[in-house]
Amino acid sequence: MYTIVTLGPSGAGKTVYLAALWHMLKLEHPRLKCYLKPESRQQEYKLGQIYNEVAGPGEWPLPTDGNVFPEWTFSCKVKSQHGTYTALKVRYIDYAGDRLTDPQSGSTEQDRLEETLRNADALLGLLDGRKVLKLMRGNGEFLDRDMTQVFSLMQDCDGPIHFVITKWDLLAGHYSLRQIRERLMEHPDFAVLATSRSDWHIRGMPVPPGRMRLIPVSSVGREFAVLGADGGMHKRANARPRPLNVDVAFAAVLPDLVARAYDAAKADQERARREARGQWRGWFADFTRVVASTVAAPVSTVLATRGIQVPVHLIAAFLSSGTGAVANAVNIPPSELRKARRLQRSFRKRSVNAVTDDAAAAQFVLHRLVEELQAFERSPENDGTVLS
Repeated sequence: MYTIVTLGPSGAGKTVYLAALWHMLKLEHPRLKCYLKPESRQQEYKLGQIYNEVAGPGEWPLPTDGNVFPEWTFSCKVKSQHGTYTALKVRYIDYAGDRLTDPQSGSTEQDRLEETLRNADALLGLLDGRKVLKLMRGNGEFLDRDMTQVFSLMQDCDGPIHFVITKWDLLAGHYSLRQIRERLMEHPDFAVLATSRSDWHIRGMPVPPGRMRLIPVSSVGREFAVLGADGGMHKRANARPRPLNVDVAFAAVLPDLVARAYDAAKADQERARREARGQWRGWFADFTRVVASTVAAPVSTVLATRGIQVPVHLIAAFLSSGTGAVANAVNIPPSELRKARRLQRSFRKRSVNAVTDDAAAAQFVLHRLVEELQAFERSPENDGTVLS
């Protein structure tokens, strides 16, 4: 199970986002061909209740209670003619925003948060679209007041970090994602967080950190709510939610986790080669390449020692569209590669019926998620989405 911690100040829209994500994926997604199943009926009921509050004419849902850490656990399911299989499990931890802007040093809750962040597989940082709009108009105090603590906490996590700009409907048509990215990069704390993930090899870090992304999202879509003179979001009468990019942040998690696992395995292989070159010189240059390929530890061992919980068959699936030489460079078992390539050929025919077990379901979903993510990245309006 992969753990994702959502971070953002109160009012950024964390709980609303998770409810919208579940609503979008509670039935089989037309492109991803998978759906999300909450861990319990109680969670399913609560998410439905939150979404109904969002979509209904009444008030918005209340902010997360600062005394609790809501956890939402989903199983990602795939149906084929052979049965229903679990591709992966994801646990979202919704951290109360007021704890970030008013942290209680030394408290049990604060200690628990910091431990959870250290052990998280990925982080989801929410940037309030209303405040980003103010930032683009010259008032960026929220970065210093609300987000500095978030940036500080994030630097302790080595996994992927995905920044979601909520309420994108307020910004679309006025500012591009590239413009917002450039403005955010002017803030020293945000810039340091981003650049520290790009120059990991210069710093001599043994394991590359996860990718950092900037994703525009609207949990309700355009024309559902308007920004009032009082600074609040007010629902339009008889409007219906039409979420935008809610599934993209979810789609990015598994590919980025697998990419990091591959990068870690490749870094270990390259380190072994350098050590071999240090022991053998001159006429033995060619021989050292063979030595290096044997001294590197198996991928499963490398990942376990680095605290990366990505199974080898997913890395094989990640590499199956590449060359065998690249795959062999990180000691992927040939049997895993052969199986991944067979499945890949079937998936390209858009046949979900190649899924016969949980492992194949995971590879199938990974293939679909990568396609979805690549399509998002290729769109000109999403230029600037990848930060590192």
